[in-house]
Amino acid sequence: MKDSLSVIFDMDGVLVDNFSWHLLAWETFCKRHKKHISADEFRKQVFGGNNPDHLRYIFGNDISDQQIEEYSLEKESIYRELYTGNISPVKGLSSFIEELRENNIPLAIATSAERTNVDFILEAIGCVGLFDQVVDSTMITEGKPNPEVFLKAAMLLKSKPEECIIFEDSLKGIEAGLRAQMKVVGVATTHYYAELTEAHKVVTDFTDISLKDLRLLVKNPF
Repeated sequence: MKDSLSVIFDMDGVLVDNFSWHLLAWETFCKRHKKHISADEFRKQVFGGNNPDHLRYIFGNDISDQQIEEYSLEKESIYRELYTGNISPVKGLSSFIEELRENNIPLAIATSAERTNVDFILEAIGCVGLFDQVVDSTMITEGKPNPEVFLKAAMLLKSKPEECIIFEDSLKGIEAGLRAQMKVVGVATTHYYAELTEAHKVVTDFTDISLKDLRLLVKNPF
Protein backbone atom coordinates (compact mmCIF):
# COMPACT_ATOMS: atom_id res chain seq x y z
CA MET A 1 0.00 0.00 0.00
CA LYS A 2 1.37 3.40 -1.01
CA ASP A 3 2.08 5.86 1.80
CA SER A 4 0.11 9.10 1.73
CA LEU A 5 3.23 10.77 2.98
CA SER A 6 5.92 13.04 1.52
CA VAL A 7 8.86 14.50 3.39
CA ILE A 8 10.28 17.96 2.74
CA PHE A 9 13.58 19.05 4.24
CA ASP A 10 14.88 22.54 4.72
CA MET A 11 18.63 22.47 4.11
CA ASP A 12 20.58 24.88 6.32
CA GLY A 13 20.27 23.81 9.94
CA VAL A 14 18.50 20.56 8.97
CA LEU A 15 20.71 18.54 6.66
CA VAL A 16 23.76 20.27 8.13
CA ASP A 17 24.22 22.24 11.36
CA ASN A 18 25.78 25.28 9.74
CA PHE A 19 24.37 28.25 11.61
CA SER A 20 27.78 29.23 13.01
CA TRP A 21 29.34 29.11 9.54
CA HIS A 22 26.66 31.31 8.00
CA LEU A 23 27.02 33.67 10.94
CA LEU A 24 30.79 33.82 10.47
CA ALA A 25 30.30 34.49 6.77
CA TRP A 26 27.82 37.30 7.47
CA GLU A 27 30.16 38.76 10.11
CA THR A 28 33.04 38.69 7.62
CA PHE A 29 30.85 40.24 4.94
CA CYS A 30 29.51 42.94 7.28
CA LYS A 31 33.01 43.82 8.47
CA ARG A 32 34.05 44.41 4.86
CA HIS A 33 31.11 46.78 4.41
CA LYS A 34 31.36 48.44 7.84
CA LYS A 35 28.09 46.96 9.11
CA HIS A 36 27.33 44.95 12.25
CA ILE A 37 24.87 42.23 13.22
CA SER A 38 24.97 40.26 16.46
CA ALA A 39 24.57 36.49 16.67
CA ASP A 40 21.33 36.84 18.64
CA GLU A 41 19.93 39.41 16.21
CA PHE A 42 20.86 37.21 13.26
CA ARG A 43 19.28 34.11 14.81
CA LYS A 44 16.01 35.83 15.71
CA GLN A 45 15.56 38.37 12.93
CA VAL A 46 17.41 37.09 9.89
CA PHE A 47 18.16 33.36 9.76
CA GLY A 48 15.59 31.31 7.88
CA GLY A 49 14.75 34.01 5.35
CA ASN A 50 16.39 34.66 2.00
CA ASN A 51 19.36 36.83 1.07
CA PRO A 52 17.31 39.77 -0.26
CA ASP A 53 15.52 39.91 3.11
CA HIS A 54 18.82 39.61 4.98
CA LEU A 55 20.47 42.35 2.95
CA ARG A 56 17.52 44.72 3.26
CA TYR A 57 17.63 44.17 7.02
CA ILE A 58 21.35 45.04 7.09
CA PHE A 59 21.46 47.88 4.53
CA GLY A 60 17.88 49.16 4.56
CA ASN A 61 15.11 48.96 1.99
CA ASP A 62 16.80 51.43 -0.36
CA ILE A 63 19.36 48.83 -1.46
CA SER A 64 19.05 48.16 -5.20
CA ASP A 65 18.32 44.81 -6.80
CA GLN A 66 21.74 44.93 -8.46
CA GLN A 67 23.45 45.50 -5.11
CA ILE A 68 21.44 42.64 -3.60
CA GLU A 69 22.61 40.29 -6.33
CA GLU A 70 26.25 41.37 -6.03
CA TYR A 71 26.31 41.26 -2.24
CA SER A 72 24.54 37.87 -2.18
CA LEU A 73 27.16 36.35 -4.47
CA GLU A 74 29.91 37.85 -2.32
CA LYS A 75 28.49 36.57 0.96
CA GLU A 76 27.85 33.03 -0.35
CA SER A 77 31.35 32.86 -1.79
CA ILE A 78 32.72 33.75 1.66
CA TYR A 79 30.48 31.09 3.24
CA ARG A 80 31.58 28.29 0.91
CA GLU A 81 35.23 29.20 1.35
CA LEU A 82 34.93 29.12 5.15
CA TYR A 83 32.77 25.97 5.33
CA THR A 84 34.72 23.80 2.87
CA GLY A 85 36.36 20.93 4.73
CA ASN A 86 34.16 21.39 7.79
CA ILE A 87 30.86 19.93 6.53
CA SER A 88 29.12 16.93 8.08
CA PRO A 89 25.47 15.83 8.06
CA VAL A 90 23.27 16.18 11.12
CA LYS A 91 23.51 13.00 13.20
CA GLY A 92 21.36 10.16 11.88
CA LEU A 93 20.51 11.89 8.58
CA SER A 94 22.03 9.31 6.24
CA SER A 95 20.28 6.35 7.88
CA PHE A 96 16.99 8.23 8.06
CA ILE A 97 17.04 9.15 4.37
CA GLU A 98 17.97 5.56 3.52
CA GLU A 99 14.94 4.32 5.48
CA LEU A 100 12.64 6.75 3.66
CA ARG A 101 14.01 5.86 0.24
CA GLU A 102 13.76 2.12 0.91
CA ASN A 103 10.05 2.70 1.55
CA ASN A 104 9.58 4.84 -1.56
CA ILE A 105 8.68 8.00 0.36
CA PRO A 106 8.82 11.06 -1.94
CA LEU A 107 11.53 13.44 -0.75
CA ALA A 108 12.22 17.10 -1.48
CA ILE A 109 14.47 19.92 -0.35
CA ALA A 110 12.83 23.33 0.09
CA THR A 111 15.39 26.00 0.85
CA SER A 112 15.96 29.73 0.60
CA ALA A 113 19.55 28.99 -0.41
CA GLU A 114 20.84 29.40 -3.95
CA ARG A 115 21.39 26.29 -6.07
CA THR A 116 25.19 26.62 -5.88
CA ASN A 117 24.98 26.18 -2.11
CA VAL A 118 22.55 23.26 -2.44
CA ASP A 119 24.93 21.41 -4.75
CA PHE A 120 27.85 22.32 -2.48
CA ILE A 121 26.15 20.79 0.57
CA LEU A 122 24.65 17.71 -1.08
CA GLU A 123 27.98 16.74 -2.60
CA ALA A 124 29.82 17.23 0.69
CA ILE A 125 27.41 15.01 2.68
CA GLY A 126 26.99 12.35 0.00
CA CYS A 127 23.33 13.06 -0.77
CA VAL A 128 23.49 13.91 -4.47
CA GLY A 129 20.55 12.32 -6.29
CA LEU A 130 18.70 11.22 -3.15
CA PHE A 131 15.93 13.83 -3.36
CA ASP A 132 13.15 13.69 -5.92
CA GLN A 133 12.78 17.47 -6.08
CA VAL A 134 14.81 20.50 -5.02
CA VAL A 135 13.30 23.96 -4.63
CA ASP A 136 15.91 26.70 -4.25
CA SER A 137 15.86 30.50 -4.07
CA THR A 138 15.65 30.94 -7.85
CA MET A 139 12.30 29.13 -7.93
CA ILE A 140 10.41 31.33 -5.47
CA THR A 141 9.52 35.00 -5.13
CA GLU A 142 8.77 35.19 -1.39
CA GLY A 143 11.04 34.07 1.45
CA LYS A 144 9.95 32.34 4.64
CA PRO A 145 7.74 32.78 6.65
CA ASN A 146 5.77 32.90 3.40
CA PRO A 147 4.85 29.25 2.67
CA GLU A 148 5.63 29.48 -1.07
CA VAL A 149 8.77 27.32 -0.96
CA PHE A 150 6.97 24.42 0.76
CA LEU A 151 3.87 24.64 -1.42
CA LYS A 152 6.12 24.60 -4.49
CA ALA A 153 7.89 21.47 -3.22
CA ALA A 154 4.57 19.74 -2.53
CA MET A 155 3.34 20.62 -6.01
CA LEU A 156 6.48 19.18 -7.62
CA LEU A 157 6.11 16.01 -5.55
CA LYS A 158 2.44 15.89 -6.63
CA SER A 159 1.48 15.71 -2.96
CA LYS A 160 -1.28 17.43 -1.01
CA PRO A 161 -0.15 19.75 1.81
CA GLU A 162 -1.82 17.53 4.42
CA GLU A 163 0.33 14.61 3.20
CA CYS A 164 3.58 16.52 3.77
CA ILE A 165 5.88 16.61 6.77
CA ILE A 166 8.50 19.35 6.90
CA PHE A 167 11.79 19.31 8.79
CA GLU A 168 12.76 22.85 9.82
CA ASP A 169 15.18 24.46 12.24
CA SER A 170 14.23 28.14 12.02
CA LEU A 171 11.29 29.97 13.52
CA LYS A 172 10.46 31.54 10.16
CA GLY A 173 10.58 28.11 8.54
CA ILE A 174 8.28 26.56 11.13
CA GLU A 175 5.81 29.41 10.63
CA ALA A 176 5.99 28.89 6.86
CA GLY A 177 5.30 25.16 7.26
CA LEU A 178 2.30 25.79 9.47
CA ARG A 179 0.97 28.38 7.05
CA ALA A 180 1.31 25.77 4.30
CA GLN A 181 -1.02 23.52 6.35
CA MET A 182 1.68 20.87 6.70
CA LYS A 183 2.98 18.98 9.72
CA VAL A 184 6.29 20.38 10.99
CA VAL A 185 9.13 18.67 12.82
CA GLY A 186 11.49 21.15 14.45
CA VAL A 187 15.18 20.26 14.45
CA ALA A 188 16.94 21.77 17.47
CA THR A 189 20.18 22.93 15.88
CA THR A 190 19.94 26.69 15.29
CA HIS A 191 17.45 27.22 18.14
CA TYR A 192 17.08 25.55 21.51
CA TYR A 193 14.59 22.69 21.80
CA ALA A 194 12.27 24.79 23.97
CA GLU A 195 12.12 27.57 21.36
CA LEU A 196 10.53 25.30 18.75
CA THR A 197 7.25 24.67 20.55
CA GLU A 198 5.14 25.78 17.56
CA ALA A 199 6.27 22.67 15.67
CA HIS A 200 4.15 19.51 15.91
CA LYS A 201 7.20 17.55 17.09
CA VAL A 202 10.76 18.54 18.02
CA VAL A 203 13.89 16.40 17.65
CA THR A 204 17.54 16.94 18.52
CA ASP A 205 18.68 15.07 15.42
CA PHE A 206 17.51 12.29 13.11
CA THR A 207 18.23 9.52 15.60
CA ASP A 208 15.14 10.79 17.45
CA ILE A 209 12.67 9.92 14.68
CA SER A 210 11.67 7.11 12.32
CA LEU A 211 9.30 6.46 9.43
CA LYS A 212 6.86 4.95 11.92
CA ASP A 213 6.79 8.28 13.78
CA LEU A 214 6.12 10.16 10.54
CA ARG A 215 3.22 7.89 9.60
CA LEU A 216 1.63 8.54 12.98
CA LEU A 217 2.27 12.27 12.76
CA VAL A 218 0.74 12.73 9.32
CA LYS A 219 -2.46 10.96 10.46
CA ASN A 220 -2.74 13.03 13.63
CA PRO A 221 -5.49 15.67 13.28
CA PHE A 222 -3.79 18.35 15.39
